[in-house]
Amino acid sequence: MARGERRRRGAPADGARTAERAARGGPARRDGRGGSARGAVRGVALAVLVLSLVLGLSGSWLLAWHRVRRAVTLHSASPALPPDSSSPSVAPDLFWGTYRPHVYFGMKTRSPQPLLTGLMWAQQGTTPGTPKLRHTCEQGDGVGPYGWEFHDGVSFGRQHIQDGALRLTTEFVKRPGGQHGGDWSWRVTVEPQASGTSALPLVSLFFYVVTDGKEVLVPEVGKGQLKFISGHTSELGDFRFTLLAPTSPGDTTPKYGSYNVFWSSNPGLPLLTEMAVPGQEEVKPSSWQAVC
Repeated sequence: MARGERRRRGAPADGARTAERAARGGPARRDGRGGSARGAVRGVALAVLVLSLVLGLSGSWLLAWHRVRRAVTLHSASPALPPDSSSPSVAPDLFWGTYRPHVYFGMKTRSPQPLLTGLMWAQQGTTPGTPKLRHTCEQGDGVGPYGWEFHDGVSFGRQHIQDGALRLTTEFVKRPGGQHGGDWSWRVTVEPQASGTSALPLVSLFFYVVTDGKEVLVPEVGKGQLKFISGHTSELGDFRFTLLAPTSPGDTTPKYGSYNVFWSSNPGLPLLTEMAVPGQEEVKPSSWQAVC
């Protein structure tokens, strides 16, 4: 009986200890489950935030891509002109033209590697220091009025340029023939507008030819004067420019001082004017050639 009593007495003790352990461990276990739940909620919220950010960026990128695609998508209608409409084989009469905006006078071929020609001039002694070289049309350069008197857009044109006491007239005409628009000719006339006893200005005219370094330009000088400029381009083939001696109205002796030839690599069209101005900083050559 004593043993049975001890067992009966021990049973409640074991139950009490079990209840006590459950009481001590219950809240801890419940707190652990609550912390896991809160961590899961935070993870879900972070995932939703990241997903929203990704979707927002993707939407912006897709919208930008759609706009760019619309901007560069060709219209479904047939092209107004064929892809090679500017080639000399399709439109030889348009291969050469005054396709040189921003310069007072010049011509070029309508091709990816064009052959360019142009005109510069300067009045000597009119102002102290370096003469002003006229080449590109600049706001406030004092030149004007100027503009085409007539131009048919294809084969001929005449332009007048007023530069202080000088009046320049530039003319060109094309003669059709061959596969590259035929031949063309320039004429540049300079007329002084001085009044009374004013001294006539001394004028320097610069005619230049420019091509890239892959092509060929060869000046031909005779008796101290540039007679021809020969060359070759992949699109034009062999060509030759002929420079005639100056003339005067009434067959009077033309008044000129000297001829000069300048042949060099060219740093690029934007720096072409600086090459002809004395005293300018040295410019680095590139793959272009120029004869002036």
